[in-house]
Amino acid sequence: MKYTAAIFDLDGTLIHSDPEFRYTLVGKILNDLGVKFSKEDIDRFWFETDRDEIVTCDFGLTISAFWDPFKKYDTAELRKKFAKTYDDVDFIRELQKAGYKTGLVTGAPLHIAEMEIDMIGEEKFDAIVVAHRQNGFTPKPHPQGLEECLDLLGVYKSEAVYIGNGDEDVQTARNA
Repeated sequence: MKYTAAIFDLDGTLIHSDPEFRYTLVGKILNDLGVKFSKEDIDRFWFETDRDEIVTCDFGLTISAFWDPFKKYDTAELRKKFAKTYDDVDFIRELQKAGYKTGLVTGAPLHIAEMEIDMIGEEKFDAIVVAHRQNGFTPKPHPQGLEECLDLLGVYKSEAVYIGNGDEDVQTARNA
């Protein structure tokens, strides 16, 4: 089997967000709502697939009680303070020079995705899909965003490799 395309997740794969970002953002919300938590609770929320279940079962909150302030406080400006590209992100250009098609699939909200894509360079990708509800996509681990990227690249699933960093990325690939 010869691969002809590499598709990347964005945050955590190409962009490193200092852990202090998630502790600051989620910690502020949980503190404001009077929820006791640990850094491990925040890490689990951040990296596991079913965040809504963690919000309701582990944090004891309604979905809107948590997500409304999250959307308010999760600004591109705050994220950028804690974000940097990985040192080797330019290897994507090497893939392109070698004839590989490159794609990006992110579940980040548009304002965050745009900021992070600007940090990396949009020109490094032949196709970019912001697979977020606000763009009409079903979120990961649903394969809709990955399948859209494959279509834009004009490659079959068997010809591509998907690189991500979280449980939802693994499950997205499996679902595709």
